[in-house]
Amino acid sequence: MNFYYSFMAFMDKGGPVMWVIFVTAWVALVMLVERSLRIHRWYQSAQRDQLAMDKNKDYRPVLNGSRQHSPIAVLVDRVDWKDVRDQDDIAKQLSVQLSEILPRLEGSLPTIAIIGGLLPMLGLLGTVTGMISVFEVIALHGTGDPQEMAHGISQALLTTASGLVIAIPVIFAHHLIVRKLRVVLSITEQSMHVIYAQGIKERATA
Repeated sequence: MNFYYSFMAFMDKGGPVMWVIFVTAWVALVMLVERSLRIHRWYQSAQRDQLAMDKNKDYRPVLNGSRQHSPIAVLVDRVDWKDVRDQDDIAKQLSVQLSEILPRLEGSLPTIAIIGGLLPMLGLLGTVTGMISVFEVIALHGTGDPQEMAHGISQALLTTASGLVIAIPVIFAHHLIVRKLRVVLSITEQSMHVIYAQGIKERATA
């Protein structure tokens, strides 16, 4: 209960904007956790398929009807191998197919990036509303009510600090997830070239 009252007192000091920052932070956290787990599973499955191809030249990733298949299996299923005659053709096919599945791989990452940039702006909004309160107090009572003035200044600084403190880990976590997604895409592209080099084209057209 002490934590609850302390939390409510802290939020009250920040004013209404603090609640907006709090809700936005939770939305970002949920999105980050969901996307991190999803991309980690894709990373594991892509590595598993790549390792299996290294060990067994006849292994080909296939869609197994579950949600655990790798992007490699998705591309193997989507690429029109009859139109692939050389490495340039496979590069073109990869470019087309990756552009189609990339939005699904990215998921909420663009939204997370927007939230990361929005949080400092919300903090700035809290700063503006806090300073408005200070000027209203000055207009009504002059400078003779330092307690009311201190409340407005506290609100202004608290929201700014909260927006920045939350935005920094959100932006950093977003960077790490995007970097891992790029690794997944790199593994996928390399594996597709390996599959082509190993002769899947001939087996597909046979």
